[in-house]
Amino acid sequence: MAKKNYEEMSQAILENVGGSGNISSAFHCITRLRFKLKDKSIADLDALKAIDGVVGTQWSGDQLQIIIGQDVGEVYTALCRIGGLKEEKSIDENLDTGTKKKFKFTVIFEVMAAILLPVVPALAGGGMIKGLVTIMTSYLGFDSASALIQVLTIAGDCAFYFLPFLVAWSASKRFKTDTAMSIAMAAVLLYPTMTAGNTSGAAALSLFGLPIPFPRYVGSTIPIILTVLVLSYVYRWVNSWMPKVLRIVFTPTVVLLIMTPLTLIAIGPLASYAAKGLVYVVKFLYDLSPLVAGAIVGATRLFVVMTGMHLSLGAICMENLATFGYDYLLPMNTMGTLALFGACLAVWIRGKKEETKSIGASTAISAFIGITEPGIYGVFLKYRSAMIAAIAGGAAGGAIVGLFGGRALAYVNSCILSLPVFMTDGFWSVCLGMAVSAGVAFAIVMIMGVKEDNEKAAN
Repeated sequence: MAKKNYEEMSQAILENVGGSGNISSAFHCITRLRFKLKDKSIADLDALKAIDGVVGTQWSGDQLQIIIGQDVGEVYTALCRIGGLKEEKSIDENLDTGTKKKFKFTVIFEVMAAILLPVVPALAGGGMIKGLVTIMTSYLGFDSASALIQVLTIAGDCAFYFLPFLVAWSASKRFKTDTAMSIAMAAVLLYPTMTAGNTSGAAALSLFGLPIPFPRYVGSTIPIILTVLVLSYVYRWVNSWMPKVLRIVFTPTVVLLIMTPLTLIAIGPLASYAAKGLVYVVKFLYDLSPLVAGAIVGATRLFVVMTGMHLSLGAICMENLATFGYDYLLPMNTMGTLALFGACLAVWIRGKKEETKSIGASTAISAFIGITEPGIYGVFLKYRSAMIAAIAGGAAGGAIVGLFGGRALAYVNSCILSLPVFMTDGFWSVCLGMAVSAGVAFAIVMIMGVKEDNEKAAN
């Protein structure tokens, strides 16, 4: 929102909550304006929702919450100035009317969505370029070594490759910790020693007898989110006992000395260990029941991508291709991608706000050509109906592919553009699975709708 609109928006909000005289107190968290009103009946929620820049409204007890998003601080300042209100400090998002909320499992996804939403535009733009490169090199005869393709590849890959940096910036805002230190921790994960170790498959380093493995942190989100969360506590603790005159130099020094080994030994590899566990589970389940294995792979595909460790399953794919000449996991993975496409497409159609429709359209196109990150962070984590739909659609399609033996003849990106690779025994099941995955996810979102006024990310 342009700065010049903050005053107009604030004036409209004041008018529709009954004016300054009807406000007992006004404050805000990271995404919401929060009011305690003298007369609740005066507030016009429909008119508030119609204000450009307002995402939604809701009552929480006696507190009126107006969901704004990242611009809430500027809107609040303008509102206090126009209304002659005392400007209060931002409160913790976990506080509501003075009492701490009980923890809910869904809070995890709400926090992740709030952190990742600001980086979606960069991913959406990069995703479209990545898809264009795939089409140009796979179907239009462009040389992958040409300068044009290399430049387009850089443009498409940059936000994905360095995603931990973008997430560190956003997470630092959410967890209210030092932004520069958060970005430095992303640099720890993507330091050349770490990326080279992963690429070469090097043995783990040993620090005081503790292993430092080389997981794939490129494009990951969960490792850096957990790291910044821990950093927020460590930084606050070090700052609390560090003399003020020494803080600017020695607080970051001590924090780096604590957080770097902690991140490389424990926090960062957590997602890697989980992914390796999934590899063993999938192999076991496939031997036991291809149908069950397909359902699980299809349903969990997007969660695995979020860890940045989805390529861990590539080890099984490559082993299968070398041993049998075909692979069964790639078609299952593709079902999760097509389910996301169906969910995003329905969000585009069912969404009422222009922003929702825009995100739904761009992420649907990206998912269709195999770029899932924009859809995961812009739709899957943001809307409960989309998450349920993508999981159910992926499971349904994956079960079909697993049961009827869909196969891949090469290791490729899991998307509809890779159809030629699936043209072998069971090809019909891959096509059917794609249609079912997208169709089931699309239908669920169309039935459940998109709750824009109470969206998961606006907490």
